[in-house]
Amino acid sequence: MGASDMESSSHEQFVALFVRHEAAIHSFILTMLPSYTDSEELLQETSLTLWRRFDQFEEGTSFRNWAFQVAKFTVFNYVRKLGRDRHRFSEKMMMMLAEHAEQTQEDLESRRRILDHCISKLPEKDRAVLVGCYSEKSTIKEYALQKGRTPNAVTKQLNRIRKSLVQCVRLTLRTQGTV
Repeated sequence: MGASDMESSSHEQFVALFVRHEAAIHSFILTMLPSYTDSEELLQETSLTLWRRFDQFEEGTSFRNWAFQVAKFTVFNYVRKLGRDRHRFSEKMMMMLAEHAEQTQEDLESRRRILDHCISKLPEKDRAVLVGCYSEKSTIKEYALQKGRTPNAVTKQLNRIRKSLVQCVRLTLRTQGTV
């Protein structure tokens, strides 16, 4: 493998990891800032820092945790620059928010994995309804019309599917001893 191939592979690895964790990184930043606009700006700054320092990321460790640390220091530096704004959180408060957000993100990630597992256990026809109603950005009414069904029938099926997913997630959490 030549240098160009290795660089291309590194680019692909970074993009795959960043895309996978982008929403969590943005949520993490948003927990420390009151402004959505500021959080978007700092997400961009964080992504650039991650990209520039990707050679420092240790394979086999958690990209998300590494990205959270970079995001945390990016936010701290941003808040320090604002310094004179008396409506900002203290550094101690921001540290507490960051720690809480890291713990919450781990819990949410675990629940997402359980939900994915429960969705995979659904019959194919139920998964198709979920994809049709939630993934393809159509309304329930539009989906029902595409499938030659009434919106009421699709809504009833979705309610049954949601109930089944809630039971599966709760049972899995109970089995794991996390509830």
